Amino acid sequence: MFRRRASSALIAATIIGSLALTACSGPATGATGDGADTRTAAPGGTLTVALDRELPTLDVTNGLLATQPVLILSNALYEPLMAPAAGGTFTPGLAKSLESDETATHWTLTLPDDVTFSDGSPLTTASVKAHVERLADPASKSSAAGQAAQISAMTITDDTTMVFDLKAPNADFTSLLARTLGMITSTTATDEFGFPLGAGPFVVKDFTPGDSVTVVRNDNYWGEPATLDSITFRMMPDADSRFQSLQSGDVDLIWTEVTSQFEQARADDSLQVHAEPAAVSSLLLNLSSPKFADVKVRTALAQAIDRDAVNAVVNLGEGTPVDSPYSLLGDAAPKVDYPEYDLEAAKKVLEGAGLSFSITSDNSPDSIQRATAVKDMLGEAGVDVEIVPVEGASFLSTLTAKDFEAAQLVTSIFSDPSGGALVATSTGPYNFTGYANDDVDQLLKQASGLTDGSERSALLADASDHLATDLPMLWLTASNAGLIGSNKLAGFPDLTGLTLISVQPSTIGWAAE
Repeated sequence: MFRRRASSALIAATIIGSLALTACSGPATGATGDGADTRTAAPGGTLTVALDRELPTLDVTNGLLATQPVLILSNALYEPLMAPAAGGTFTPGLAKSLESDETATHWTLTLPDDVTFSDGSPLTTASVKAHVERLADPASKSSAAGQAAQISAMTITDDTTMVFDLKAPNADFTSLLARTLGMITSTTATDEFGFPLGAGPFVVKDFTPGDSVTVVRNDNYWGEPATLDSITFRMMPDADSRFQSLQSGDVDLIWTEVTSQFEQARADDSLQVHAEPAAVSSLLLNLSSPKFADVKVRTALAQAIDRDAVNAVVNLGEGTPVDSPYSLLGDAAPKVDYPEYDLEAAKKVLEGAGLSFSITSDNSPDSIQRATAVKDMLGEAGVDVEIVPVEGASFLSTLTAKDFEAAQLVTSIFSDPSGGALVATSTGPYNFTGYANDDVDQLLKQASGLTDGSERSALLADASDHLATDLPMLWLTASNAGLIGSNKLAGFPDLTGLTLISVQPSTIGWAAE
């Protein structure tokens, strides 16, 4: 029987081989900018990290704990069962292995023998089952309830082996266990702040909601002890403030998606960059609006946008243009016949047509700059565009309510092949455009159940061609996302080819003298 396996090697999740994606200008991922940081980190010391958002809780039921910028904190407390690897694949994190049968509906999880929660109590398959049941319980109000609902049954073989039976085939089940679903927490014990215990290399020492978190080394950690004694995470939503605090030495490491900050950091010998193109931007068209009813208009809009110029201006050439939900998957990314930039062809349809609409965007600096670049390009084709900035905290609800004409989406959900179905199927939870195509639904449904990489890639390519023809969303670029830190830090993992920036901070420390 064919078995889809994740053990010490990379999972070949949905594609053939171990694939890598590099940015156009090769972002540095270590002090030397060449792969993993090979310097030795000395044991001990403290680290201050600036996060880009405010956290009201540290309970994993809150969706903020699963967002890409916060994973460095979440991983410290709740080491996930799976971890991202190159090209949209996944490899075991806390888990020993994860195997699928050829139908992608039966997944066998194996845990190491000696995993414990932070109080020293054993973490067994019964703990995993209880964790998933808690997330599925409506009372938990978990952001991962929909993921947990994909599981029809969990059968425990022994303390370290269990089987997940899924309601429908899902060849990307591994990716779900890299975030909330795989961040196993105790359902019987909490820390002094009332948060369920995790099995990560750190535990919570202090927590001030919306302000800061301090974690200290977990003395009961089942794996290699963390290098640092403690880490303080400061919640600093303003990107400029975070970077200025890093430059002044007030913090040691920051999360950012601001391209100009990566550029400044690369020119500063005291700083190092750990980033990859992991934030995909696109322009969503609300198909309920008569302004976008004609596919000829949508095609002309795509032709009016120079994605290479957007990448050069907004990403400073460090990102890459994208043309499908699968553009980050390296060699497995389909070759798509997406409309090329052709201003004259766009003008033939748009100029003099009197088309005007608004682009709703989150109000981050890079997002506004990108929206402005698109506005100017569409203006050259004769389209009048207004930009409507929305506070980040309200942006998702705006999209969910479809309270927009066009909207800029910047997201990490395309870090693995499952992301396409989230936005492109008629029932996808992130289908904010109202797009519905039975052929696309069927293609992506078939693809979700295939463990054969080449056959699955062909289906994803067919779906991408439909999206490139129907154009419910106009693709823009993938921009860098990641961390900038003091050059005195060592022990960073190699991020090359990762499409989800998920760092385990236990190996990070101050470089030995």
